[in-house]
Amino acid sequence: MHMFAPVAVVLALVSAVRVRAEGEAYLTELAEEVLSWTQEVLPMPWDVVFNMPTNRDVGSVIDHDLREMYETEVYPKAPNGALETQRELDGFPPNVAIGRALIKDSKRPAHPPAFYRGTGDGCEEVRHLNGMVNPSGHTTCWGWEKVRYGAMTAWLNYWASRNSDKIVVFHAAGTTLYAGCDENTIMYKYNEIIDASVGSPTVVLAAEVSPPQEEMSWRYDISTEAETARTTFLSSASGADLTTYADCNATVGYCDSPAKYRYASSAFIMGPAGDVAEMFSEMTYWSNSENRLVNEYFLSNTDKVALDYSGILVLSLNNMKLDANIPVTVVDNAGAKSFQNKATGTSVCFVHGGGNSHDALKVLAQELTA
Repeated sequence: MHMFAPVAVVLALVSAVRVRAEGEAYLTELAEEVLSWTQEVLPMPWDVVFNMPTNRDVGSVIDHDLREMYETEVYPKAPNGALETQRELDGFPPNVAIGRALIKDSKRPAHPPAFYRGTGDGCEEVRHLNGMVNPSGHTTCWGWEKVRYGAMTAWLNYWASRNSDKIVVFHAAGTTLYAGCDENTIMYKYNEIIDASVGSPTVVLAAEVSPPQEEMSWRYDISTEAETARTTFLSSASGADLTTYADCNATVGYCDSPAKYRYASSAFIMGPAGDVAEMFSEMTYWSNSENRLVNEYFLSNTDKVALDYSGILVLSLNNMKLDANIPVTVVDNAGAKSFQNKATGTSVCFVHGGGNSHDALKVLAQELTA
């Protein structure tokens, strides 16, 4: 009578074990990162002694060594993956390597706070006893871009040394959420963007409604190639115009009139490791921002780089509507959370909330983890 009881108990225990879905852990990790980020200004990270008689002239701060506590790496560390795909669980590296730069010691984002875009105040300045400021806050932020670039380069080199065509995703930390897409879906959306774009691009960048600097709008205005890339994409079967969701605030970035969701963003980059490394090849001696670099690279290489003009894979919220008309919403399907792009009516894998949109991003993070 009781011969099947042990089997029934085992089956009951198995049914009680919940199998974590692909990407679920990364969804939670990024959501908690957004919610816990206190957004202090980034500290001056170099090993420099100030205001000492033996060291009155520090020269260029980036010529000094980085303090050990501010060493930065890309996480998850290669060869580990982010999504816990079956391939990864079987002990193999991911087909799509995903990562972002974090300070090694604290695991905090190696980025200035989201409000830096509007205030310009996001990194520490050092004022000497004689009144001289060195480094300025802008110099410190610029230096942190070099730090992040060094971490990204080491990560890219790891993957490219094994296969230069290895597909990677590098995204901003502290301002990015992920939900609802397994690795196959990410690749499908990547290819969907490639197929809708002009030329033969391999690198996909996030798009946004505001340029890194106001004069960049003029650069886009005179680039017939950039406008052709945008109109071609929007006329494709995948295209949907996000500019109807723009709600521009000049304090957090210039907007065109009428607004256009047309500018490249370094907050999300996807493509072969070798091609991404090529896009950043000038970064070592680049005197402007990384965001400016990717915009310039796109304008010179619209056949190599595609922008996600419709938020198919990634959607940017800075200077977009952030009330009930926000262009993205969280969908709960029997406990499985995902993002839905209101313009396309389909899912979007990543959402970036820089500038004035970080509070709205926190609301989305709370909905993902509720």
